[in-house]
Amino acid sequence: MSHIYEKVKGRLALLEKIETIIPGYRGYKEKELRRESDKIIRDYLFRVMTEAKNNFDESLISVVEAERTELFNTLNRIAAIIDRVAEKIHHASYGYSGFFDAIKIRENELDSLIKFDYTLIENVNMLLQKCKELKTLADGRDFEAYKKKLDEIKIMLDELSAAILSRENLIRGV
Repeated sequence: MSHIYEKVKGRLALLEKIETIIPGYRGYKEKELRRESDKIIRDYLFRVMTEAKNNFDESLISVVEAERTELFNTLNRIAAIIDRVAEKIHHASYGYSGFFDAIKIRENELDSLIKFDYTLIENVNMLLQKCKELKTLADGRDFEAYKKKLDEIKIMLDELSAAILSRENLIRGV
């Protein structure tokens, strides 16, 4: 988590580095760096979710070819959940608050958001792995193991959805 923040901070131009020394401006710039770090993490999460969805969708081809129609309803529901969770991540608040906003996001809260998003990375990477395994099972026509993997994916998606809601509550101060 902190390495992403440090990487963003390290990319500052010389003028920006000088500006961080100016009293009053430094805190503003630090907040902007934290917001940018938060955005980078969430963009990464969205890309991984998209890759997971692609693997999930590719597994559907084998299911359709094998005419396993009993799986279609479950697959449609899970596909919709993957899309919904990915969009929640993609459109989540950046942790930004303007001067006149009712809810102010302070530096320590931005740090909490970055840490929170970082923990989501592990969960999203595990989801990607499960979707890759799902594709392998479908390609191998092991539909009993495929059904069990679908259950695991559904549970992971429910947990991710709850975590994203918790993140939003953190931003709102709930």
